[in-house]
Amino acid sequence: MTFIGLHKDTSERIDITQFEHPRLIIKSGDCVCQLCGSPLMVRAGNVYRAHFSHYGERECHSEFRSHPESPEHREAKTILAQFLKENYLEYSSARFDYEVPIPEVRRVADILVNFPMGWRIAHEIQLAGISIEELQARTDDYYKAGIDVVWWLGKSADTLTNRAWCVQTFGYCVTLNLRTGNHDRIKTLPR
Repeated sequence: MTFIGLHKDTSERIDITQFEHPRLIIKSGDCVCQLCGSPLMVRAGNVYRAHFSHYGERECHSEFRSHPESPEHREAKTILAQFLKENYLEYSSARFDYEVPIPEVRRVADILVNFPMGWRIAHEIQLAGISIEELQARTDDYYKAGIDVVWWLGKSADTLTNRAWCVQTFGYCVTLNLRTGNHDRIKTLPR
């Protein structure tokens, strides 16, 4: 599911989750996919959260490396952004953008935080199993684009190996416990 579309005339980023009744405000076809440029339609109902979809259930065929998101992953982005704004003073003046394409490395950041002085940091939520090689490759891509990154590990990604990699790479590890909606900061782990 895609929650961000670009207005076809103005290229303004439209976050469909910000509208209580998006079908009353956004017309299908008014937005295009930010990755491939194809027209998007609005999907909203009683079962699924409102989102954009490519016409004819066609998938996005862009060159960007992104992965399907579970409902938990999408909810975690909202919870995490709120947590950062409420608990870290430096984040109070920052702009938070979701699902941001990073063209130079063909990646899509879960949350890209832009600070007034120009510093950018991607907050990546990883719930599915992932190897430390893939974590390193994605981290390297963000660094190539001039973006710092914080990995938030949860569910299958929250392994001792991945935690140890985070501590070795960044000096800390952060995790998400989605069952309770709490976040725990892990300052040190055995190396």
